[in-house]
Amino acid sequence: MKIKSEKDLWAGLMFIGFGLFFAIWAVTHYQMGTAVRMGPAYFPTMLGGLLAFLGVLVLLEAFTMGKPEEEKVRVPFGFVDMIVLIAVYVVAGYLAKWLKFSSDWAILGATAVVAVLTVLRRPAAKPLILISAACVVYGYLMKPLGLVLATAAMVFVAAFGGHEFKWKEVTILYVVLIAFSVLVFVKGLTLPFPLWPAVLGY
Repeated sequence: MKIKSEKDLWAGLMFIGFGLFFAIWAVTHYQMGTAVRMGPAYFPTMLGGLLAFLGVLVLLEAFTMGKPEEEKVRVPFGFVDMIVLIAVYVVAGYLAKWLKFSSDWAILGATAVVAVLTVLRRPAAKPLILISAACVVYGYLMKPLGLVLATAAMVFVAAFGGHEFKWKEVTILYVVLIAFSVLVFVKGLTLPFPLWPAVLGY
């Protein structure tokens, strides 16, 4: 089979890889639960499965849709950038162990360093890195800061990765998203998400 869209090929493989990784990670580390009483693994497993399925569809399009592309896909970062990224996380891990910090804070710190380096040195990769960083920030800040502040961090970091950043529009998006999350997940499905930092007693 001849590849007709190299962009769709790599996008499909990326979706499948990320979807399967998070689905398998969730299933092997947390309880699944049921659709009525969802466990912590249920939501990431469903999303991971949907992402992998979407990846398969996009991958099929790479062989069936459109005309063969003459221009190669331009990646906004190189091999050296990948080495630097991995090195930042490795160093952060060793520093956390040496200073006896939590590995969660090491990952958050390394993600912040990578995000700043990307904005300063590789602006073309800013959308990819900052949207990924927003997911990491949300996951690791949910427990210490609660749903309200973790969602704020996720929305604003991800929005900064776009071509335009407008405080008013992003704030409105955040208010709508947090209201929806509280009403559906906390009130409707009664999921045990902390709303505020534990030090506030909520």
